[in-house]
Amino acid sequence: MSQDIQNYLKKTSLFKSLSDDMLNALAQNTTTRKLAPGDVLMRKGEIADSLFIINEGWVKIVTEDKKGDELIINKCGPGEIIGEMALLDSGPRSATVIAIENSEALELKQEAFQDLLDKNPNVSLSIIRSYSNRLRFSTKYIERAIDWSQKIAEGDYSFIDQTQQISKNAETDDDKATQLLSAFFTMVRRVKEREDGLKQQLEQLTFEIDQSRRKQEFEEITSTEFYAKLKEQAKNLRDKRAQQ
Repeated sequence: MSQDIQNYLKKTSLFKSLSDDMLNALAQNTTTRKLAPGDVLMRKGEIADSLFIINEGWVKIVTEDKKGDELIINKCGPGEIIGEMALLDSGPRSATVIAIENSEALELKQEAFQDLLDKNPNVSLSIIRSYSNRLRFSTKYIERAIDWSQKIAEGDYSFIDQTQQISKNAETDDDKATQLLSAFFTMVRRVKEREDGLKQQLEQLTFEIDQSRRKQEFEEITSTEFYAKLKEQAKNLRDKRAQQ
């Protein structure tokens, strides 16, 4: 098992520059975590003592809104590293990570990770590159969120047709942002449906009011003495024509 872990670590962008001896030492300090769909790998607010490398499957990185509803802010798959930020700044976990499907993650404890950084400055450079990629994605994510929010404010829901279910096939940051925001903007579809329903109810109510008004006006006209005399005259005229 240790050799399998070593071989896998060698393929990752973060550890590929390490010597076999260092990879072996790292593998000795790495454990495997198996996850079923819905299993929590780490939870927001927890004290961080390890980082994780996704070996198999996919996970989603989530937080919560004020109502406690889940907001998906990213997803990660094989080869990606998560949880290292809390090790670097000694802060608590900034988000919760949940398995989307059957997954496997390699866990590296803080002491082993810190020792690796002390001995291999190149690893620090790889982490910086990883942060740079995340920042680029965050920029795209924010741009798309602002664009869609402005459309909502203007009553334009056309972007809903662009939304997608979360999958493993996002080829670009733009595609990935669209997928992740789709989970967040699912509620927009419900808002639009509710708005359309209210419009239909208003139209029906307006129609019923118009019908009621016309009925009332008709009753007011037909109840007058003038209308009664006119009606009587019309009857007499019909009777005379029938006798001729």
